[in-house]
Amino acid sequence: MKVKCKKVLNWALPYLAIATMIYIIMYPQLISHGVILGTDSIFHFNRFYDTAKQIQQGSWSYFQSNFSFQQSGRVINAVYGPLFAYLNGILLGLLGTWFRYQVISSFLVYFIGGVGMYQLAIKVKASRRIALLVSMIFLCLGWLPRWELAQNMNAWGAALAPYMIMLGITMLQDQARPVHWLPLMSLMTIIVQIHLLSSLFFTLTLVPFFVIGLIRTNHRGQMLVATLKAIAGTIVLTANVWGALLMLNLHNHIAKPAPFDMVDNALKASRFSSTRDYLIYFCWLLFLLQLLYVLVTFRKSLVNTTVTIMGAVILFISSVWFPWSMVQHALPGLQTTLQFPNRLTVIAYPLLLTGVACSCQQLVMAPKADKLRLRVITGLLLFALFQVAIPTTTSVFQRTAIYESDEVLNTSSALAWVTPNTKSIRRAVHNDYPGQLLLRVEKRAPDYLPIPEKYLHKKYVRSYAYQDQIIGHSKEFKHTVLPGGRLQLTWRATHAGTVRLPIVTYQESRLVVNGHQLRHYSRSCVGAPTVDQRKGRNTAVLSFHQAGWFTVLLVVSLTGLTALSFYGLYKLIRWVPQKYQEIINQ
Repeated sequence: MKVKCKKVLNWALPYLAIATMIYIIMYPQLISHGVILGTDSIFHFNRFYDTAKQIQQGSWSYFQSNFSFQQSGRVINAVYGPLFAYLNGILLGLLGTWFRYQVISSFLVYFIGGVGMYQLAIKVKASRRIALLVSMIFLCLGWLPRWELAQNMNAWGAALAPYMIMLGITMLQDQARPVHWLPLMSLMTIIVQIHLLSSLFFTLTLVPFFVIGLIRTNHRGQMLVATLKAIAGTIVLTANVWGALLMLNLHNHIAKPAPFDMVDNALKASRFSSTRDYLIYFCWLLFLLQLLYVLVTFRKSLVNTTVTIMGAVILFISSVWFPWSMVQHALPGLQTTLQFPNRLTVIAYPLLLTGVACSCQQLVMAPKADKLRLRVITGLLLFALFQVAIPTTTSVFQRTAIYESDEVLNTSSALAWVTPNTKSIRRAVHNDYPGQLLLRVEKRAPDYLPIPEKYLHKKYVRSYAYQDQIIGHSKEFKHTVLPGGRLQLTWRATHAGTVRLPIVTYQESRLVVNGHQLRHYSRSCVGAPTVDQRKGRNTAVLSFHQAGWFTVLLVVSLTGLTALSFYGLYKLIRWVPQKYQEIINQ
């Protein structure tokens, strides 16, 4: 029995080490019990609170935001990671407070990313030591820490990127069966249900792997059929996402995300930072040495050459050395779609670290290699780890310290209103009623707001219009969520006349005021309706009527996802005893 336990512990050691590294990174937050309220925190907290309340009260509304975003009825979750939002709503409901939610969700994104990077390095034949060090470096790089630091959704793309690269490497290594359609379909479905932009990055990254695999394999027909299966399955399983986007855009003019200067948001070199906008000097040097090594030994390993050249090209494109000023002038649409060139590091870092793992293993296993070379390589990787771990942990410490300061919030970006009572914000993040925080800190965000046709060619800053028309007046009305996902507003008027309601209406919205359904009414530049009110008590009921064809797509998608989940659970139940047997037989 002791021998079996020892073998299981030995197998689990790398994963325990990854968990320990995560604990070290998160330690400043854990001991202070602080919540880091970053650039996207309030936006995503609104999303997840809405789904948590839907689940808690059983008042389902797939499109309307009835419990959050000032109870404005605007559409967010249906077109932005819908099932991921519901999963986070379940997690928030189970944990109860924003502090517990942030700690657990941050650990999950770190652990998923760290394990993925470790498994990716093992897949390219790196030793456990090298794979572990590379995975720990990955934990502290780029967008992965940004979930804890700011709740940026790119962190989830970064966490899943190693799994995507594993599928790409299979296309290079497995000439008999380059495309395993079920894992490919599952991964692409997951990332589409989380973050659409990351799914586009994943798709583009897999193209070079696919082309090389297609050239190398003698089973091209089988490979193409498997790819078509994965594509068709992904389309079916994500029908709820693309169907909602299609339905919303068919009859509405949807506001584009805010534009950003791409030069300012390209990757830069730094002496003491390696998250989001910056990469520390030593890592630039490490990646440069990796590229030079591959250029000298490019025939030695197809996998190493492919991942390194791809990673280096993407890293260059993401950086300030790429002519982003010219690009954004020629293609201004990228300012509202890609927005931040440094987002491309979500792909570049795991590709380059995979190459580093390959090269280190090749150097260690070379015919004339000795223990000194192993020590030198281990020392270099450890040095790289300290170079990125110390700044990242320091960032966590600094941002957590802000929570205890008079500022409380890590950023004021796009915040419309913050209570001057900072103590009440601290209480709200530990309160078992998480909605209290969203009443004390409100964010203006123009995402997916409808633009009536007469305002299409007029220049408005939609976020400020939303702040003025919705946030500024929402507290003047009483909001009640009714059965069937309907939202009721009640108010008292001292005189008859017109009033603009602090809600957002789309072409699919149905608005009933004082018992009469309105078919024609004026809408503002963010879709807020102006209606007639009578003296005394008034009521308005807002509902969203989705198309019948979308309901069919939603049912098909959910049915497929349920079947896939049960199949995954079945495979997991079978895998655990098999893996245990494999471990103890070693």
